[in-house]
Amino acid sequence: MAEYNEAQVWSAIHGETHPHVPEDKRTIEGYIPLVDDLFPGINYFSMTGFNQVMRDYVQPALSKLFPDIAKKKAHQVNSDNIVSVGTFLPSEGYEHADSPQWKKKLEALLVQ
Repeated sequence: MAEYNEAQVWSAIHGETHPHVPEDKRTIEGYIPLVDDLFPGINYFSMTGFNQVMRDYVQPALSKLFPDIAKKKAHQVNSDNIVSVGTFLPSEGYEHADSPQWKKKLEALLVQ
């Protein structure tokens, strides 16, 4: 399990940068480790692919894992809180884009 600042998790869920996210974590490069921790092995080809992965997989997974953070307003986020993030669903390369079974597994995890 990896540890992340609550502000970065909130930012990933809401698709906007919280003011307390460190400068080096505000870029795509700063979010790649979070994507890799949730969905080890996942591949995406471009910035568009990365954005799609964030929107379709990372945001729902983090919202499921951290409903309390998802419900917070920006001013309620405690940037001193650290949360642990582990594997949500591995993906072999582009399996997330090519496999209906992978998407069914994802949907099942999101509704549990």
